[in-house]
Amino acid sequence: MALSDIDSLPAGALLGAASYGLRNIVYLGAFFGGRKVVAPTGFFAARAAPAAPVSAWLGWGNRRSGQAARRRAAADNVPFALLEDGFIRSIGLGKTGAPPVSLVIDDIGIYYDAGEPSRLERLIGSAGCNAVPALEEARQALGRWRSERLTKYNTGADLAPPALRNKIILVDQVRGDASVAGAGADVASFQAMAIAALARHDRQRLVVLTHPDVRAGKARGCLCEIAAGLGLEVLALSLSPQAVLDVAAEIWTVSSGLGFEALLRGVPVTCFAMPFYAGWGLTEDRAQGVFFEAARQRRSARPTVEALFGAAMLRYARYADPVTQRMLDFHGAVDRLVDWRTRDCARGSAPTCAFGFAPWKRAAAKAFLGSSGAPVQFWRKSSLRALRTAGQEQRIAVWGMTDQPGFAQAVLAGGHNLLRVEDGFLRSVGLGSDLLAPGSLVLDDLGIYYDARQESRLERILATHDFGPQLLTRAAALRERLCRGAVTKYNLASEPVDLRRLAGGRAVALVAEQVPGDASLRFGGGNLAGNLALLQAVRSASPGSFLVYKEHPDLVAGNRRGRLLPQHIAPFADLVLSRGDMAGLFLQIDALHVISSLAGFEALLRGVAVSVWGRPFYAGWGLTLDHMALPRRSRRLTLDELVAGTLITYPLYAAPLNHVPCSVEDFLTALEGLRDAGHRPMPVTGVTGQLRRLRRWLAAALRQV
Repeated sequence: MALSDIDSLPAGALLGAASYGLRNIVYLGAFFGGRKVVAPTGFFAARAAPAAPVSAWLGWGNRRSGQAARRRAAADNVPFALLEDGFIRSIGLGKTGAPPVSLVIDDIGIYYDAGEPSRLERLIGSAGCNAVPALEEARQALGRWRSERLTKYNTGADLAPPALRNKIILVDQVRGDASVAGAGADVASFQAMAIAALARHDRQRLVVLTHPDVRAGKARGCLCEIAAGLGLEVLALSLSPQAVLDVAAEIWTVSSGLGFEALLRGVPVTCFAMPFYAGWGLTEDRAQGVFFEAARQRRSARPTVEALFGAAMLRYARYADPVTQRMLDFHGAVDRLVDWRTRDCARGSAPTCAFGFAPWKRAAAKAFLGSSGAPVQFWRKSSLRALRTAGQEQRIAVWGMTDQPGFAQAVLAGGHNLLRVEDGFLRSVGLGSDLLAPGSLVLDDLGIYYDARQESRLERILATHDFGPQLLTRAAALRERLCRGAVTKYNLASEPVDLRRLAGGRAVALVAEQVPGDASLRFGGGNLAGNLALLQAVRSASPGSFLVYKEHPDLVAGNRRGRLLPQHIAPFADLVLSRGDMAGLFLQIDALHVISSLAGFEALLRGVAVSVWGRPFYAGWGLTLDHMALPRRSRRLTLDELVAGTLITYPLYAAPLNHVPCSVEDFLTALEGLRDAGHRPMPVTGVTGQLRRLRRWLAAALRQV
């Protein structure tokens, strides 16, 4: 059955994944127009039946899941499709966790297996891809691909060393990779390539280029050992393929995708097997035998390079956004990759030593502290002994204010840069104390935003930044979107309550509880002793108001200690709310009272009068009623200037499910999608997570006694 049969299925059709591993692409359904993909679970997932009947089966290439997809589709009389990474995949290697922007989807075979036809093979030879309109579309897209200097993984330095100029590049590949066997090759093919190159060219002109997975230590190559025995130079530098193609005289390959990119850049290519781009008259084909002749007979068309590009990139490959989880076209995928690459490069190439990061935060933290070429090393505690292991070029990052006394001074004395890291102001769907990784972090090189004892990077931004019209327009749109979508830091479900009816005409004042001992209280809390003192102060200041006490979700969940007892709250509060998100309450109150809670900032965005009893980052700029003096903050800000500095300029954002760096607007789209779908990422389920849940259960049980 044709792949179009999958595309013509109803929007609610279920697609069955023949392996549990495909669930790692959490937005896989976006490649199929948003259709839901279900996968069998359990130890025998490959043989298990899905919970509901599926309308098509999906598998990965020629691996066992691909073979299983074919079998199951035949048995169920439904379509199948084989998937593989696309030709512009990601910023970073798939084996290091970078999610794909592109997949190829084949209902006939798979493009790298020349032993049978594939959908790509038929597209390359078809009249449609060689028609004038298709060629013009391909020509424009190819021009953009070239100008943006895109490749499959988009990593490595983009400037080749002069010694590589005018060299013959022999391309190594991963040993055991399906693209080698599928092209009719083995390790002997690489030896034949090296010997043929030596017979045609001087040894000094030959250079062996290692595969990125091999350079990263993730795999073993086919050609490096052969090259060493023949005395050939091996280039193990992390270079962008486009940088190599800028200076290479020729590319010799068995079946590498670099040969495809070389053709698109006009570099001559010699093949020693039958990759998808060989046999069409565009390459010099050196492989001989029945296998290769059969493939050449099928590939009798003579397409142009533009037609080859159009077939592969515009017709065969599909694109989806790992951030917004929506289907894209080629140009949308290029936009995402370019933005991803720009943000990745902005994070620099210096390695980072990170101290005090909880294990469940580390995967997300890597996306903010590192880049595709900058590793992050984690240490549990910020000890001076561990600091001495850091290289001179490494940045030092500390989670919040968790460092030991004297650590910060030692960092500066050692000539390092110190970054303090904390959750951003738009964080996740669910609580951080439930071990849900953050989708936004702040990296502060001066202090940290909740420590009012000294200037932070955020405070300096708010005090000195020139907020231009374009940035303010963007901030206003962001603020309106946050209010319209009822977005807050944790985005919990709202509980229905009518405060105006309960108040009976009295002014409604809301007191936001904070976690006792929280850093924002310790370093920005001011003179009040805690939540009970705040409640008493507000009741004294507003004796006639209907006073609502909103408990903190971490305390309600039992993840933190210090929850006030009902008998302590009752003399001062008219109502206690334990559940729900703050966003549902802001439109029902006349004033919000906080010590230093982020709820004060969220209320400001919605036009609520905020009375501040501590020294949070948003106080002192003329937007709040401040009960404490903040002499450093003399500038008067507009609300949109506060938003621009706090939510756009200061934090970094990454997609909640796969940590692709993105803008705040894209992050918000992803966050809203998760929340509206009733989905949240699963908390960490290791020993730490289980111990945390045991403690929560015991705390809840004791409260019932």
